[in-house]
Amino acid sequence: MATPTFRQALTASVLLALSHSFAWAQDNSTTTQPATAAPAQAGQPDPKLVVAKLDGVDITRQDIIESASGLDPQIRNNVDQFFPQLLDRYIFLKLVAAKGRADGLDKDPEVTKLVDDSVRQIEDNAIRQVFFKKLIEEKVTDAQVDAKYNELKAKFDDDVKKLPPEREISASHILVKTEDEAKAIIADLEKGGDFAKIAAEKSIDPSAKSNSGALGWFAKGMMVKEFEEAAFAMKDGEVSKAPVKSQFGYHVIKITGDRTKPLPTFDKSKEDVRLDLVEELRQQVAKDLKDAAKLDIVDPNGGLKPAQP
Repeated sequence: MATPTFRQALTASVLLALSHSFAWAQDNSTTTQPATAAPAQAGQPDPKLVVAKLDGVDITRQDIIESASGLDPQIRNNVDQFFPQLLDRYIFLKLVAAKGRADGLDKDPEVTKLVDDSVRQIEDNAIRQVFFKKLIEEKVTDAQVDAKYNELKAKFDDDVKKLPPEREISASHILVKTEDEAKAIIADLEKGGDFAKIAAEKSIDPSAKSNSGALGWFAKGMMVKEFEEAAFAMKDGEVSKAPVKSQFGYHVIKITGDRTKPLPTFDKSKEDVRLDLVEELRQQVAKDLKDAAKLDIVDPNGGLKPAQP
């Protein structure tokens, strides 16, 4: 007998799980709202395609896809591969439910309790959804969003006006291991050497090969002390006359720009403000409801013990 391939073995194991798991006997496609069939993708069959008829009722491709929603990801992500088995499972689920209903199980206390619990959960979800929808419509209006946005922007702009001017420079550097190497590079630059080319060839800064030693714009407090002191003492276009030692090695610095740091701008959109107001409302509702409830938290960790230090 031929040895099964890995794919055959994998398929067999998935089908075994499909046929023996408890999920096989459950329809996991129930949602709080009727599902809308997804549009057919290029090369894929129409989700509305009728794949079977059971007692005169159409079974569509979308029905089968939805019925696999609670199964193992390996199955639900490969519906086409297992479609015949999933179709057979779906038909089985419908037939068992119809037979149980014919036997009067829809009146069985155990069934009615499960149904009541499920309906209550669906109802709770629907109530929460509508509760917050109505609350948000009432409490977070466009006018309130506009007012809050304008208030935040005015305060931000007022704070920005109080900021002192701050110098910002851009620079490039060539980093080497020894002072002698740095001195040789300075001598080469003084003779007309190309800073960017030398940086790409000789700098031990890993990024130098791609950016020719460019560091971009920075203000005071963003670089190591020795480098910063030397750089901010230089003028735009100037190259350091002596190596600058830091914990990383020896730097040869070139100043490539000098400006007053641009003032920050207000970056919140009205939609950001709306989301902030909704979250504030949610937190306030949670606090108010808790304050009004008779609540006794017995064990907030659910039996878990805090980790020992």
